[in-house]
Amino acid sequence: MLNKTFAVVDLETTGNNLKKDNIIQLSIVFVRNFEITGQYNTFLSDEVNVSPFIRELTNISPDMLIGAPKFRDLAADIKDKLKDAVFVAHNVDFDLNFLKTAFDSAGISYNPAEKIDTVELSRIFLPTVPGYQLHLVAGDLGIELSQAHRADEDAYATAEILIHILKKMTQLHRETLIKIYHLSKSMRTNLTDLLFSVLNRYTDDNDDGIISYNQFYIKETEVSHKKIQPVSVHDLYYKYLDITDNEYRTDQYDLALLIYDSLVNENYHAIEAYTGLGKSDAFLIAALSYYSDYDAQVVVSTSRKILQNQLIEESLMLLRQVVSYDTPFALLKGKLNYLDLSAFTALLELDDTNPEICFLKMRMLVWLLETETGDLSEVNLRGPEKSYYETMRIQAGDQKHHFYFKRALSNAKKVPIIVTNHYFLNDCLNSLDGIQALIVDEAHQLKQALDLKERRKFSYPELKFFIGQVGLINQDRLLADYSKSNSAVSLYLLEDIVVNLNKNIDILFQKVTAKKLDDALDTLDNLMKFTDMFLSTIRGTDSYQALYNHMHFFDHSLKNLSYALQYDDYHIKANKNFQKTEITIRTDVLDTLADALRAIPCQILLSGTLEVHGNFKHLKYWFGDYDFKTTVMENSQMYNDIKLFIPNDISSYDVKDSLYIIDILDYIALYLSETDSKLIVIFSNYELLEKVYSYTEDIELFEQIPVLRQAHNSNNEKLLNQYNQLSQCLLLGTYTFTEGINLVSDKDKALMLTKLPFPVPKGDSFRDFYTEDLPEAVIHFRQIIGRVKRSDKDKGVVLLFDDRIMTKPYKNAFLKYFPEENIFHDTRESFKALLFDL
Repeated sequence: MLNKTFAVVDLETTGNNLKKDNIIQLSIVFVRNFEITGQYNTFLSDEVNVSPFIRELTNISPDMLIGAPKFRDLAADIKDKLKDAVFVAHNVDFDLNFLKTAFDSAGISYNPAEKIDTVELSRIFLPTVPGYQLHLVAGDLGIELSQAHRADEDAYATAEILIHILKKMTQLHRETLIKIYHLSKSMRTNLTDLLFSVLNRYTDDNDDGIISYNQFYIKETEVSHKKIQPVSVHDLYYKYLDITDNEYRTDQYDLALLIYDSLVNENYHAIEAYTGLGKSDAFLIAALSYYSDYDAQVVVSTSRKILQNQLIEESLMLLRQVVSYDTPFALLKGKLNYLDLSAFTALLELDDTNPEICFLKMRMLVWLLETETGDLSEVNLRGPEKSYYETMRIQAGDQKHHFYFKRALSNAKKVPIIVTNHYFLNDCLNSLDGIQALIVDEAHQLKQALDLKERRKFSYPELKFFIGQVGLINQDRLLADYSKSNSAVSLYLLEDIVVNLNKNIDILFQKVTAKKLDDALDTLDNLMKFTDMFLSTIRGTDSYQALYNHMHFFDHSLKNLSYALQYDDYHIKANKNFQKTEITIRTDVLDTLADALRAIPCQILLSGTLEVHGNFKHLKYWFGDYDFKTTVMENSQMYNDIKLFIPNDISSYDVKDSLYIIDILDYIALYLSETDSKLIVIFSNYELLEKVYSYTEDIELFEQIPVLRQAHNSNNEKLLNQYNQLSQCLLLGTYTFTEGINLVSDKDKALMLTKLPFPVPKGDSFRDFYTEDLPEAVIHFRQIIGRVKRSDKDKGVVLLFDDRIMTKPYKNAFLKYFPEENIFHDTRESFKALLFDL
């Protein structure tokens, strides 16, 4: 196949409906011998009415189609160009089916002999890309895609991706490629033929840095401990300025000195340092200087994956150059975040032609040749892939020799700075010995991360899937494998138990949905009795371990759920359809973290927002009753270019009041029409969000402007990518969305908030208002404001539909950094006037 021409096709259409929609642009890029040899492009005029969304997405307007040929006029020529070529597309079924439909309408039959999907290739041979949308793959490979969703640009980028992957395939470890070849036979494209062609043509095996492990191959790496020559904060800071060309900032330098002193003196220190000061580089400079002087490590915990990556890939990489230190810094997580090679061995031995399982095996085989860490976040397993891996991990049991986790711990002991995530902080502290210093960056986020870590969710699909992996004797699952080595007498009992477990899972979620918790507990007792009977039946029999591990995990989960329901430590998210009901329980993460923290003599809490109402008292509620030193580094000009506008001409807050909803929409429309820009509106609940969204369908303005909205099951990263690609749009989201907001263009001038970000009252309502609810809301509010003001040159407006900020006693806690002249409590006309300054 490698000696053939690849025809890389991309289409732009008026929609996704094969029967109703038409092709408006077609492009074919021709690839031969790993090179682009030509490109064919045309607009098509079968349909000239282009919806606002498609027009905004593709930048194709109706006037660009007027006078363009019809598809039928070009059909014969297009088929001739595709003749004998391998048909390639990114998501091949979409483009091929649209093209075949168009050919059919022109009376021409087209069915390529061979087809290749670059989504399929990317999933296997680019295992660490952040997603498989074309712009994400292209961006990860450094391929320019200046105008995504235009067929000519997309086809060219797809061709470059194809060439990159073909070249990678020819250089891949041969034995691994042979394994992938055998696994590819269940794929729906001609991937097997392509792999056969590669194996036939390229025979050299690349074994450099590759070692054998069980039935597969992995990358070999080793980190060695290296000392840094003593360097003062002063000298390190000025070397840092020289290499970065950054300007000297007094506050940044002072912060580095302050943190260094706290490290040396083993202080508990809470520091609020304003956004834009350069906190990350300051505390890393302090930590490196401390390591150079005392050969003592610092653990740094931060709030999100993106910040971890910034620390490791940007700031620390830069500072390595400054101190001539060539050993990588360690990113450490809990054991379960690293690939369990015993689980992968079991997965590889699984004789299953399910395409999703085959994809997972192939992706992991390629990734194992590349990863130095085994960190599962690099491959971002989702949906069925994650479920299959987790099932194998449970069946493999808790391995004493966990290759990648032991490698991570070993590497972590040899580096100056260990970086982790708040979510994994508990795991790391309980895995490392003798930690002397901890810096908690973005400390205001720690409690939220730990709350999330404490939760364990039980869902109907999860429990059914788990028992489904046991299966019945005639199914290709665990019980069938077990039956090959054991007598029929016990097998019928085990099969009967599986049937009863399935029935009782149904009953459990029906009772929970109906809030009949006593009945639910009785059902849980039945589930545990059946599970115990299953375990006692198979214990000690032939080849029982994988099945036993699987059911033992299930039994342990049921006991945790029963305990939580008995002691009122749960939350039920009920749905009319009991199969969608979810139960969330709490674990003991906070208790074990508190124990680990007591052993660390130096702890530094750092954030842009820690102080509330002039004090740090709320830290005791979050972090324990420690004697923290406190420092606030203020910037009185922080919000000089941000206006806060609170309307005084709207109806009172009421989700069911159409007048209130119309008022919100009126302000949204006013902003969008006056600024020709885009806007994010943040809601406190989905009910109001959905109401506002439903009203947009009847407003003429929103026939021209795309409206994106967050739903319960939205992928926020994907939603944000869509928002960032559009030049004008409206995005409706909830407060859960704000953590990921990255405003990337000069068209982002404003945010609108429907309510102050107070947490939903629970327990005794606002019993913990001043110790927990108010501090959380103030900190969240300031962080949201910080999304608008990311640099000295930024200016904008925050519109808040909540006048409590003007009247309640906690007013000053929220408004501390706002100059009085920047706060407006006024009418639409005043708001309109503000927009002229943006």
